Order: sequence, then structure tokens, then C-alpha cells
Amino acid sequence: MIVIRNLSVILSIFLVFDGCIEPITESLWSISVDSILQTDGFARDVSIAENTAFVAAGQSGIQIWDLPSRSKSSGFTGYEEGGTFLEFNDLLLIGRDATNKLIFVSESNEDVKIFHYDGGDSLIYRNTIMSARTKDFVSFPSASGQFIMYAADNDDGMKWHTYNLDTTNLFGIEFIEWTPIGGAEIYTPGKPMGVDSDGVNFIALAVDQLGVELYSIDGLGAEPVLNGRIDTEGNAEKVTLVADGVFAACDDAGAVYIPNENFSDVYTSYRFAEDLTVDHVAVRGNIAALTLGSKGIALYDISDPTMPEEKGIFPIGYSYKSQFWGEKLLVCSREGLQILTVAY
Repeated sequence: MIVIRNLSVILSIFLVFDGCIEPITESLWSISVDSILQTDGFARDVSIAENTAFVAAGQSGIQIWDLPSRSKSSGFTGYEEGGTFLEFNDLLLIGRDATNKLIFVSESNEDVKIFHYDGGDSLIYRNTIMSARTKDFVSFPSASGQFIMYAADNDDGMKWHTYNLDTTNLFGIEFIEWTPIGGAEIYTPGKPMGVDSDGVNFIALAVDQLGVELYSIDGLGAEPVLNGRIDTEGNAEKVTLVADGVFAACDDAGAVYIPNENFSDVYTSYRFAEDLTVDHVAVRGNIAALTLGSKGIALYDISDPTMPEEKGIFPIGYSYKSQFWGEKLLVCSREGLQILTVAY
């Protein structure tokens, strides 16, 4: 009887522990892949204007996709400058200014090129701005014929300039380019890797080993003022501004959330995804989508951003960046631009 009783106790303990380590699958979210837009080259970055995706497709250059129909409307492997056709080497960054009908692109450790694009198959090179070692940029049209750009310059810090459309005529030849009329370089002891702004109140800067910086602005084009810098575990590489704070991707140290007020007060942050290598964080509502390189993406519930809750890791292929398009999640990957539905 003693042996049987002991076996019963051991079995009961085993069942308790077995129940504890069983994953609670009902609390996880799920995804479905609606489409994969075949970009040929790696889809490294995307900028969305209404229902159009402008894709930096690596060695395949610029691709423009109509998202509702899942069809490619245009593609450009290079551009003409001074009568010579120049191919793109490996596009990493892309931005769209619909007001001024512009596309901005940058390759690895290169400056930013401006192209005029008003639809169709015509891509017209204008000129080059910012400088080499540009790691990230974000732009805002302030009027027709004017825009403002903030850039993370790995050499010089944060650059910001206002650009005006300048048209001149020399010897009967019309020259059109965008020229800076104001702005500056703001020194930081860190090495800027990523930048984001709401264009109204704040600019966030990822400064690699030194963490994250937050700047205040009185409005678009105003002089940025440093609120503070918060060190992070690992290297802060990309930043995403939300209404009340900043999310940062910190490479092999996971991700972090920092409330805006903490930059000038308590200087604390809230880490999550600590066992993952995070390259970028996209946010919509209570969903944070983390791109994980070879591991795909991870989803987190950020209803309380100081206590993000993991909702699943999804191996959809090598992923670089993600962005929400309405209720859909667009993921830049080596397989192409993936369109996902998140069920939660």
C-alpha cells in the first residue's frame, strides 16, 4: 500500500508540473498570409501612400504595387542622369512624398536621392541630399514645393533641413532640383541608426550603443530641442514613435518601450522580447509587430506598453521590416512583400 500511495503522489506531482509547462495556446494570436508580392530582389523597406506600396527591392530597385489588386504598376532598376543610365546597387530605404510627387531612396551608407514620380513609367532624377552614412530618414511635406527631412547620419548626428523646389534656366536648359533653405546638424556622441518623427511634437533617434534620444519641436520645421537620452541594453537600431512614447529595436537585446516623460524625469525603460534579436518594431493600436530577421516576426499585445505580452512567433521567412496598412500587416522579406492578416 505504501508503494502504491507513493506512486500516486509521484504521478500527481508529475501531472501538476506537466500542466504547468504546457503552453497556453488559447492566449496566442494567429496570422494568415494573404499574398506574397514577388519583388524578385529582397523587399527591404516599404512606404505606403493610401493603397500604393513603394518598395525598396534591393538589387531590383524601386517597385510600385497597387495593394488592393496585388499588382505591380511600375518598376525601376535604375535611372538616367546626364544621358547615362545608372543601375541601383542595393536599395535599403524608401520614402514617398505624395504632395510633391517625390520618391526618396538610399542605399547602404549612402546619401538620399530624390526622384520625381507622378505615376506611370516615368522616374525622373532630381538631385542628391543629406550625406553618405545616412542610416534612416523621415520626411514631411510642409507645402507644395517644399518638404522637411530628418535623417540619422552615422557620422554627424541628426540632420534636418527644409528643402524648396528650385527651377533655373541656364543657356536654354532647365534645371530642377531641391535645395536646402534651413536646418542644421545636431551632434550626438552616439552613432545614429534610426529616426522617427510625428512631424508635430517629437523626433526620436536611435543612437546605437548609447540608446535612444528624444527631441521636442514646436512644429514642423522648428529647431529640435533635446529632451534627454536613455541608455538601452544592446544597440538601439530603429525607433518607432507612438502617442505616449518610443519603441526601440535593440538587436540581440530585444526591444524596449520608453514613455516620453521618462526622457526628462525618471530615465527608466521597459524591456521585452529579451530573448529575441529585434530589427524593427511596427505598431498599430494594441499590436506591436517585431521583425526578427531569420526568425520571421513576433506579435505582442501592448495594451499596457510597460508590460507587453507575447502573442506568438511566426517563421514566415527572413524579415527586415513591417508596416501596417489598415488592418493588414505588410512584411518586407526575402520572399517579397508579404500581406498578412492578424487574428487576435
